[in-house]
Amino acid sequence: MAKQEKGYRAAIGSPSLILIFIVLCLVTFGMLSLSTAKSEWDLAKRNASAVTEYYRADSEGEKFYRMVSETVDAVREQSPDPGECRKLLSRKLGGYYRLGEGTVVTEIAMERSQALFIELIPQFEGTGSMIISQWKVVQTEDFEIDDSMPVWTGGETKE
Repeated sequence: MAKQEKGYRAAIGSPSLILIFIVLCLVTFGMLSLSTAKSEWDLAKRNASAVTEYYRADSEGEKFYRMVSETVDAVREQSPDPGECRKLLSRKLGGYYRLGEGTVVTEIAMERSQALFIELIPQFEGTGSMIISQWKVVQTEDFEIDDSMPVWTGGETKE
Protein backbone atom coordinates (compact mmCIF):
# COMPACT_ATOMS: atom_id res chain seq x y z
CA MET A 1 0.00 0.00 0.00
CA ALA A 2 1.05 3.42 -0.82
CA LYS A 3 1.84 5.75 1.93
CA GLN A 4 -0.76 8.44 2.30
CA GLU A 5 0.15 11.82 3.61
CA LYS A 6 -2.34 13.68 5.63
CA GLY A 7 -2.22 17.39 5.15
CA TYR A 8 -4.22 20.06 6.81
CA ARG A 9 -6.22 22.15 4.44
CA ALA A 10 -8.49 25.01 5.25
CA ALA A 11 -12.00 23.71 5.14
CA ILE A 12 -13.78 26.50 3.26
CA GLY A 13 -16.97 24.97 2.21
CA SER A 14 -19.80 26.31 0.15
CA PRO A 15 -21.64 27.83 3.17
CA SER A 16 -18.55 29.95 3.94
CA LEU A 17 -18.29 31.12 0.33
CA ILE A 18 -21.96 32.05 0.27
CA LEU A 19 -21.55 33.98 3.54
CA ILE A 20 -18.56 35.92 2.15
CA PHE A 21 -20.53 36.72 -1.03
CA ILE A 22 -23.51 37.94 1.01
CA VAL A 23 -21.30 40.17 3.18
CA LEU A 24 -19.66 41.68 0.08
CA CYS A 25 -23.10 42.33 -1.47
CA LEU A 26 -24.37 43.99 1.72
CA VAL A 27 -21.29 46.22 1.97
CA THR A 28 -21.62 47.21 -1.70
CA PHE A 29 -25.33 48.02 -1.38
CA GLY A 30 -24.67 49.93 1.85
CA MET A 31 -22.04 52.11 0.14
CA LEU A 32 -24.36 52.73 -2.81
CA SER A 33 -27.15 53.72 -0.42
CA LEU A 34 -24.88 56.20 1.38
CA SER A 35 -23.73 57.68 -1.93
CA THR A 36 -27.34 58.06 -3.13
CA ALA A 37 -28.41 59.61 0.17
CA LYS A 38 -25.61 62.20 -0.04
CA SER A 39 -26.54 63.05 -3.63
CA GLU A 40 -30.20 63.44 -2.70
CA TRP A 41 -29.27 65.65 0.27
CA ASP A 42 -27.12 67.91 -1.93
CA LEU A 43 -29.93 68.13 -4.49
CA ALA A 44 -32.45 69.01 -1.78
CA LYS A 45 -30.17 71.79 -0.48
CA ARG A 46 -29.69 73.24 -3.99
CA ASN A 47 -33.43 73.08 -4.60
CA ALA A 48 -34.16 74.82 -1.29
CA SER A 49 -31.62 77.51 -2.14
CA ALA A 50 -33.18 78.09 -5.57
CA VAL A 51 -36.71 78.29 -4.16
CA THR A 52 -35.61 80.67 -1.41
CA GLU A 53 -33.86 82.87 -3.96
CA TYR A 54 -36.93 82.92 -6.23
CA TYR A 55 -39.27 83.93 -3.40
CA ARG A 56 -36.82 86.65 -2.29
CA ALA A 57 -36.86 88.09 -5.81
CA ASP A 58 -40.64 87.63 -6.04
CA SER A 59 -41.05 89.58 -2.79
CA GLU A 60 -38.98 92.43 -4.22
CA GLY A 61 -41.12 92.21 -7.36
CA GLU A 62 -44.27 92.60 -5.28
CA LYS A 63 -42.77 95.70 -3.64
CA PHE A 64 -41.94 97.08 -7.09
CA TYR A 65 -45.49 96.37 -8.29
CA ARG A 66 -46.93 98.16 -5.26
CA MET A 67 -44.65 101.17 -5.79
CA VAL A 68 -45.60 101.43 -9.47
CA SER A 69 -49.29 101.01 -8.67
CA GLU A 70 -49.17 103.78 -6.07
CA THR A 71 -47.28 106.04 -8.48
CA VAL A 72 -49.82 105.40 -11.26
CA ASP A 73 -52.69 106.18 -8.86
CA ALA A 74 -50.99 109.45 -7.81
CA VAL A 75 -50.39 110.44 -11.43
CA ARG A 76 -54.01 109.69 -12.38
CA GLU A 77 -55.18 111.94 -9.55
CA GLN A 78 -52.99 114.79 -10.85
CA SER A 79 -54.21 114.69 -14.45
CA PRO A 80 -57.17 113.00 -16.15
CA ASP A 81 -55.47 113.19 -19.58
CA PRO A 82 -53.75 109.84 -20.48
CA GLY A 83 -51.03 111.61 -22.52
CA GLU A 84 -50.16 113.89 -19.61
CA CYS A 85 -50.27 110.90 -17.23
CA ARG A 86 -47.67 109.11 -19.35
CA LYS A 87 -45.34 112.12 -19.26
CA LEU A 88 -45.75 112.50 -15.48
CA LEU A 89 -45.18 108.78 -14.98
CA SER A 90 -42.04 108.97 -17.12
CA ARG A 91 -40.70 111.75 -14.88
CA LYS A 92 -41.58 109.96 -11.63
CA LEU A 93 -40.39 106.46 -12.55
CA GLY A 94 -37.36 107.49 -14.57
CA GLY A 95 -35.58 104.57 -16.24
CA TYR A 96 -38.27 102.06 -15.28
CA TYR A 97 -40.83 103.58 -17.64
CA ARG A 98 -40.50 103.07 -21.39
CA LEU A 99 -42.43 105.96 -22.85
CA GLY A 100 -42.47 104.63 -26.41
CA GLU A 101 -43.94 101.28 -25.38
CA GLY A 102 -46.00 102.52 -22.44
CA THR A 103 -44.60 99.82 -20.12
CA VAL A 104 -42.82 99.76 -16.79
CA VAL A 105 -39.93 97.28 -16.76
CA THR A 106 -37.41 96.02 -14.21
CA GLU A 107 -35.07 93.09 -13.66
CA ILE A 108 -34.39 91.83 -10.15
CA ALA A 109 -31.07 90.00 -9.94
CA MET A 110 -30.97 86.43 -8.68
CA GLU A 111 -28.24 83.83 -8.16
CA ARG A 112 -26.85 81.60 -10.93
CA SER A 113 -26.96 84.30 -13.65
CA GLN A 114 -30.72 84.68 -13.48
CA ALA A 115 -33.07 87.61 -12.98
CA LEU A 116 -36.78 88.08 -12.38
CA PHE A 117 -38.05 90.12 -15.35
CA ILE A 118 -41.20 92.16 -14.68
CA GLU A 119 -43.11 94.13 -17.30
CA LEU A 120 -46.22 96.09 -16.29
CA ILE A 121 -48.67 98.04 -18.45
CA PRO A 122 -50.33 100.91 -16.56
CA GLN A 123 -53.91 101.68 -17.56
CA PHE A 124 -54.97 105.32 -17.30
CA GLU A 125 -58.48 104.99 -18.67
CA GLY A 126 -61.38 103.33 -16.87
CA THR A 127 -60.61 101.66 -13.56
CA GLY A 128 -56.91 102.29 -13.96
CA SER A 129 -55.75 98.81 -13.13
CA MET A 130 -52.27 97.49 -13.89
CA ILE A 131 -51.76 94.67 -16.38
CA ILE A 132 -48.90 92.28 -15.67
CA SER A 133 -47.51 91.61 -19.13
CA GLN A 134 -44.54 89.47 -18.03
CA TRP A 135 -43.34 88.09 -14.72
CA LYS A 136 -40.71 85.46 -15.41
CA VAL A 137 -37.22 84.24 -14.61
CA VAL A 138 -34.71 84.92 -17.41
CA GLN A 139 -31.03 84.06 -17.96
CA THR A 140 -28.80 87.13 -17.78
CA GLU A 141 -25.69 85.50 -19.26
CA ASP A 142 -25.38 83.60 -22.50
CA PHE A 143 -24.84 79.88 -22.15
CA GLU A 144 -21.63 78.74 -23.83
CA ILE A 145 -21.41 75.15 -24.98
CA ASP A 146 -18.13 73.44 -24.16
CA ASP A 147 -17.02 71.74 -27.35
CA SER A 148 -13.42 71.13 -26.32
CA MET A 149 -13.95 67.36 -26.03
CA PRO A 150 -13.96 65.53 -29.36
CA VAL A 151 -17.31 63.80 -29.67
CA TRP A 152 -18.41 61.56 -32.52
CA THR A 153 -21.16 63.31 -34.42
CA GLY A 154 -22.30 60.34 -36.48
CA GLY A 155 -20.21 61.02 -39.56
CA GLU A 156 -17.26 59.11 -40.91
CA THR A 157 -14.14 59.00 -38.77
CA LYS A 158 -10.78 60.12 -40.07
CA GLU A 159 -7.98 57.76 -39.25
